[in-house]
Amino acid sequence: MTAVLVALGASACAASRQPPACTRPDLGGCAIEDVSFDGTQVIRGDELAERIATAESSHLLGGALEPVPILSIWDALTVEYERFDRFVLERDLARIERYYRARGFYDARVRAARVRRTGGPGKEGRVRVRIVVSEGAPVKIASVDLAWRDWTLERGKDVTGPATEARNALRIGERLDEARYEEIKKRLLRVLTDRGFAYASVEGHVAVDLVKHEARVRYTIELGPECTFGEIKLEGLGELPEGPLRTAIGIKEGDRFSTEALAEAEQALADFGVFGAVAVKPELAPDGQPRAPVVPVTFSLEPAALRAVRLGGGAEIGSRVEAHLVAGWEDRNFLGGLRRFSIEGRPGLVFYPTEFSTLFSEAPERVLPEIQLRSELRQPAAFERRTTAVLRGAFNLYCRQAGRCTAANEAPSRQGGPGSPGQAGEETPRSGQASDDLILGYREYVGSIGLERPFLKSDLKVALLYNVQLNSPFAYRGSLAPEARSLFIPYLQALVSYDRRRNRAGKPDSVTPHHGFYVAMDAQMAGYLRADTLLAGALTERLVDARDIRLQPEFRGYLPVARRVTLAFRLLTGVLLPSNYDPYCGDDAGDASERCHDRLDEALQLMQFRGFFSGGATSNRGYGFNEVGPHGHVPSLTGERGAEVPIGGRLLWETSLELRLRLGESFGTAIFADAGDVTRELSLFRDPGPQRIHLSAGVGLRYETPVGPLRLDVGYRVPCMQVLGVCDVEDVDAFRDENPGKLFGVAPVAVNLAIGEAF
Repeated sequence: MTAVLVALGASACAASRQPPACTRPDLGGCAIEDVSFDGTQVIRGDELAERIATAESSHLLGGALEPVPILSIWDALTVEYERFDRFVLERDLARIERYYRARGFYDARVRAARVRRTGGPGKEGRVRVRIVVSEGAPVKIASVDLAWRDWTLERGKDVTGPATEARNALRIGERLDEARYEEIKKRLLRVLTDRGFAYASVEGHVAVDLVKHEARVRYTIELGPECTFGEIKLEGLGELPEGPLRTAIGIKEGDRFSTEALAEAEQALADFGVFGAVAVKPELAPDGQPRAPVVPVTFSLEPAALRAVRLGGGAEIGSRVEAHLVAGWEDRNFLGGLRRFSIEGRPGLVFYPTEFSTLFSEAPERVLPEIQLRSELRQPAAFERRTTAVLRGAFNLYCRQAGRCTAANEAPSRQGGPGSPGQAGEETPRSGQASDDLILGYREYVGSIGLERPFLKSDLKVALLYNVQLNSPFAYRGSLAPEARSLFIPYLQALVSYDRRRNRAGKPDSVTPHHGFYVAMDAQMAGYLRADTLLAGALTERLVDARDIRLQPEFRGYLPVARRVTLAFRLLTGVLLPSNYDPYCGDDAGDASERCHDRLDEALQLMQFRGFFSGGATSNRGYGFNEVGPHGHVPSLTGERGAEVPIGGRLLWETSLELRLRLGESFGTAIFADAGDVTRELSLFRDPGPQRIHLSAGVGLRYETPVGPLRLDVGYRVPCMQVLGVCDVEDVDAFRDENPGKLFGVAPVAVNLAIGEAF
């Protein structure tokens, strides 16, 4: 009954949002169904549509759901109708001609603007607008000259070459473009002010021959006096210490004036994360006054809140169901010196083994406590002004989210390869084994120390860290096997990222990018640089250590397709090169040596932390968390043969393609396709056997929040495209590496709810 009332309410709301009928003779107030352009050959129609006020109504998925029963309610609830106004259209036609002129088409004219009612039932209150344009021949650049008013050989030796290079960026023969012309003017001015000429000016003049469709460009440059920095003033410090800020600015009185140095100083202050606003003002002499060669600079600062307490909570419903609290404290001027210290605790409860697909059909067997404790201390200006020293520590107690934590009461025999993933064989229970299933957890201790530094206006970031990780298994229920050992993983880590992601306004934005790219590399070397004293004596007998090289590069690209449409692409790979453990030593070559068996269990346990995994909300969205890739048993933890869990692989590849459509200010949608695999071999393609690409496709909804878009994605595993040539994935022999879950046990679908875009 409740569902019926909700549906009726939604239908009534949807009905109230239907556009009114077109009754006025001039069609004013009618909903605009479509705006199109004819005659556009060089300038695209969507480029013109971004610059006029007459816009078409915005429908979810472009109106594809409008004629679909039931789903049409969804379309009606999210549609944003645009109303036709003939006076607005008249001004838009003038805007189009002015825009064409700015792009070099001085002969461009808008020949006609046709407004017609649309046909079809239910669309009587809508109109289509068609604008017919005649572009004409473009004006091209015939020459670009520089004229100097006060140039001398001594004063101009540092600027002549860079100024000529900047001028040459405006090429002869290309179409005249006002934006490009102004860009070169700003570039020339920046060349001068970066090299000490604070009062420099650049004037531009364009002579257009409409008969020949040619333009002659001239930039006139005045250098002014050579300048140095004067007094550096800091205003609005409040309780913040002045010394570290001056060190980060890196400008001293008497240095040659440079706008580049000022921009770097402004970015260095912003990187502290303690200011709500930073303004830099060189105190130049007013027009008409003598130009002083010594230029004082004032940094006006607005400190943000230096201390904050965070309290909150949350929940997760997906491959597991959990609820948690969050409490944290941060001080951005800890003990003075702009040190930044933060600590956060996250206690939670996991309702085991319930997940999204069994939320209403399977009651939890047990409630498992979890806790995450993290702290970080950041010391700015370590060694030099823009290098930050970082010290981190963490303690986690958790059930590892890689398949179920339970191991069944059944032990493998040594015949057929113990714990070898995907191998069949007779199994015999070990004597003295506990009858209860084990629920396995880990106590994890992590410490990190290192250095971080930004480059290239903070777009390029480099970090070098030394990490020590200790993982100790324990039993939530049951008892561990005698073979279970703790893991000791010391590793050197280098993180490099170059971020050129920008939003629609052209500003840096890693949350909702519209264009640009992001490149990153995570390189780790484990076990080679370690403190041997930590593994000395009897402690060595209780620890398993890893020695390997782990590389994970990533590329993300964003292409603006239209005003509200972004095409996003991601490619991620990973390679693991272990040297003191081999998780598949007896699997492919048939190696049944005792040494292989002795090390196999430990290697499988190490792979839980060093191997690659795939599947989940930020990976392949047609699968649950870590469902893609090799599965097997990890008997060293339990002495039993339990349920198969993801054991990780040596090589990972993932790729995603996503079309993001923005619907109004708060809502959006996405259509995506994900693919990838995790292999045991160091090869992108498996040999032998059918190849696995795990292709998933789906749709998602987005809702903008202050911390990023709230994202709901539904991914569907495309039939016959999981294992190439195999359409029945229930065939265990062909699909034994993966055991993907089904939504409510029926549909090959995964549902993901998260904050932030997938990439």
